[in-house]
Amino acid sequence: MVLHDRSYARWKGDRAGRVRPVPIVLEAGLKRGLGLIFKRKLPAILMILAAYGPFIFGICAVYFAWYVRSNVAAFDPGLVEALGSEEFTRFTTANPETVFFYMANLQWPFLLVLCVLVGTGLIAEDRRANALELYLSRPVTVQQYLLGKLGTIACFLAAVTVLPTALLIAAQISVSWTEPGRALELLALLAAVCAAGALWVLLPALTVLAASALSSRTRTATILWLSTVFMLEFVAGPLLVEVFAEASWNLLRIGFNLRQVMAAILGSTADVQAGVSLWASAAVLAFWAALSVAILLRRVRPVEVVA
Repeated sequence: MVLHDRSYARWKGDRAGRVRPVPIVLEAGLKRGLGLIFKRKLPAILMILAAYGPFIFGICAVYFAWYVRSNVAAFDPGLVEALGSEEFTRFTTANPETVFFYMANLQWPFLLVLCVLVGTGLIAEDRRANALELYLSRPVTVQQYLLGKLGTIACFLAAVTVLPTALLIAAQISVSWTEPGRALELLALLAAVCAAGALWVLLPALTVLAASALSSRTRTATILWLSTVFMLEFVAGPLLVEVFAEASWNLLRIGFNLRQVMAAILGSTADVQAGVSLWASAAVLAFWAALSVAILLRRVRPVEVVA
């Protein structure tokens, strides 16, 4: 006798319930990204340790220095003096220059790796598998789909840039309540980190999503994004600056403009190049963001499913 399993005929869900497409797309993207990162566990662990190692050291140094200052009599005077030296406090005290160094100079390789590893395939893989027809059939709109994809890559980028920097500042705040005005100063710096971090995360996320939308293969999207970034950042921009001896050619470099605006937001005046207008850098970043959004809306089209 043949047995037919008809359990699929009963569905206990609420057909009138509200659909939340953005969290669904975000959850699927996060699972896919984590699967790619931890496909080889040892390289993933090493990358995480390299990304968070300096911040963990900085947080431990903050608490150790605070403990030593609170118990000066129990420690050698030479150690107390060394912990208060400029060489030690330069990289362990939260200030605009230190924060800019951690976010922009120290973490950009990890941002680049995550964009390539996670971001370039977010839309390209859906195009290759013809999954856009499933996603963009009602009630999922193009905007909801793109927000979910943008949230996916933004979460990974923020995890290695904004989050560890915010934790370092939070550690500094926790030991600075007794210093008049220091806690408020650190809270203002934390707000600036959130604003600069949003820019540091949003623009790379938009550009890599645009590259992903232009192709149906992850490899092609990776080559397109990397070649554009490296050509402008390390070839065309520096070469034209050297040839014409004019700093304004740096406006071709996406990373340069990001660093300029981020340094201004954080208040790190030493990292702002005086020869290039901040407003011009901001206008260039706005252009790249608008171009990326236009490409995404052009390449990701709505689908109507007719019953």
